[in-house]
Amino acid sequence: MLAGFLYPVPVHSANNTSVHLAYLQILIDNNLPYAKNITADSIILWEKELEPQLEKDKKYSTLFHLRQLVSGAYAIRGDITIAVDKAHIMYEKAKEMDYDRGFTLSLRAIGDAYLSANMRQQAIDSYTEALNILNTSEDTDDLRIHIFPNLILTLLKIRETDRALVYLKQFEILFDKYPTTSTLFYVSICRAYYYVVINQPDKAQIYITEATKANSKKDYLYMRFILNYLYASYYKQSSQYNLALEKYGNLIKEINPVNSPNQHIQLNLQQAQLLSKIGQTDKACLIYQMTNVLQDSLDNLSYVRQINELRTIYQIDQMEIQNQQERNQTILWGILAVLSLSALITILIFHIRIENKRLRHSKEEQEKAQRHARNSIKTKSLFLSNMSHEIRTPLNALSGFSAILTDDSIDNETRQQCNDIIQQNSELLLNLINDVIDLSSLDMTKLVFNFKKCDAVVICRNVIDTVKKVKQTQADIHFVTTLESLPLLTDDSRLQQLLINLLINATKFTTEGSITLEIRKESDDTAIFSVTDTGCGIPLENQSRIFNRFEKLNEGAQGTGLGLSICQLIVEQIGGKIWIDPKYTAGARFVFTHPIKPDTAATKNEKPQ
Repeated sequence: MLAGFLYPVPVHSANNTSVHLAYLQILIDNNLPYAKNITADSIILWEKELEPQLEKDKKYSTLFHLRQLVSGAYAIRGDITIAVDKAHIMYEKAKEMDYDRGFTLSLRAIGDAYLSANMRQQAIDSYTEALNILNTSEDTDDLRIHIFPNLILTLLKIRETDRALVYLKQFEILFDKYPTTSTLFYVSICRAYYYVVINQPDKAQIYITEATKANSKKDYLYMRFILNYLYASYYKQSSQYNLALEKYGNLIKEINPVNSPNQHIQLNLQQAQLLSKIGQTDKACLIYQMTNVLQDSLDNLSYVRQINELRTIYQIDQMEIQNQQERNQTILWGILAVLSLSALITILIFHIRIENKRLRHSKEEQEKAQRHARNSIKTKSLFLSNMSHEIRTPLNALSGFSAILTDDSIDNETRQQCNDIIQQNSELLLNLINDVIDLSSLDMTKLVFNFKKCDAVVICRNVIDTVKKVKQTQADIHFVTTLESLPLLTDDSRLQQLLINLLINATKFTTEGSITLEIRKESDDTAIFSVTDTGCGIPLENQSRIFNRFEKLNEGAQGTGLGLSICQLIVEQIGGKIWIDPKYTAGARFVFTHPIKPDTAATKNEKPQ
């Protein structure tokens, strides 16, 4: 029978925990410090009951919300010192965990404690610091929604209306993003109080009505208190003093001086001030006397609670000291046993390490030989790949224009142009061979650039003429620019190599349509080149890989996959950047920048004198 009687006890306790967690979530979701059936004393009692469960489940956000509510409960009860101590303990815990939400809730708790002590500027500083932390964190809009009402209303109480309006606009943006009933209530309250403070009662009445409708859906005790306080402020500002006194009287009746002594005292003081203003000094003096008695009683009660709290902490510390002494003795015997066992294990480990070192050395020598062999094979393959890819275009140009020179029907001007192009491609071929040798050693820093002043427009026209002669596609190749000339400090052969690579790459994937080379000035410091085609294009998911070495999105296409990686190398060496335009969908568009000012490019890989 006894066992049957005791069995339901833990089940009942677990049920209570679940109920209290549900109540706690209601307070958190609606930004409430208390509710009709959830007093400050109840929240304080929940701390020891719910903290272990929340820590076990690693629900740290809810845990810090609980601690913030507990600190606020002490402040509501008048125990400001304990409230501040609880908030500082929260802050140290958040610092230990490096937890931004914990920092924010700790600072809010400190701000609430200062506000309960009527230290408004300190409260504003704490709320502002909390918002600054949230500016560096993500997914923290819920905490902003919780902090904004107290901050805005406190700023309005000290008449900092401009600053309050800035935060109010941010609060309204959050409401548009998360349009809950409780957020609507607080936004309406802040907006209404703002218009009360700036003496626009007609506009204030609109938002008071809106807040009344929002509160009517759930009618939380705390929200009803704020709403009635706002009505009292509104009546006071609009000189409806009798209605204001009536609201203050109702608020004083609703607030239990035992559960919320600070609020009760503040309301009495505001009622007394209003009575003095309308000439009812006798009633005001009586209220002041009653308030002083209540304040003295509150201070005495607070001191007793703090003393009891210190006694409890002292007793806990004494028990902890005794337990620590017993643990230390147990640990000492354990250490002696571990040391003895460790000595034996150390001897065995020393012997094993000697053997492992010998085996590891042998394995490293074997792996070193294998890496050397793989690197040799890779270097050879890379050399052959670059050679086959890079020399094809200049060889085709040399072959094509040499054949044209044998034609007796061409005029001297055409013959001279062919000679110039042959000379340019001969120099390009020589540079390419030197580059491929550098690439074969996998040391890109050996590439040498000879910077000098060149006309980019002339270079582009020569490149277009060259590619037109060797293209193997029906697509038209165009050069577009609004510039008559564009002097650049560049390596003309490298720039030609870069543009030819991009244009030849475009011809491989554009069987018909058009290929356009364009040059323009982005600014006084930068020129932009682009090669646009109407070919098959490059899927968006593959665009991040196209500049990798040996990357070929179409295995059936000609080439080794080195062209774009070499383009990227050249662009970076001349001080620019290259990318593919993801917004262009009619084919592919490659874009790269080139510095115009001499001091931008001249510092990069100049040829030694």
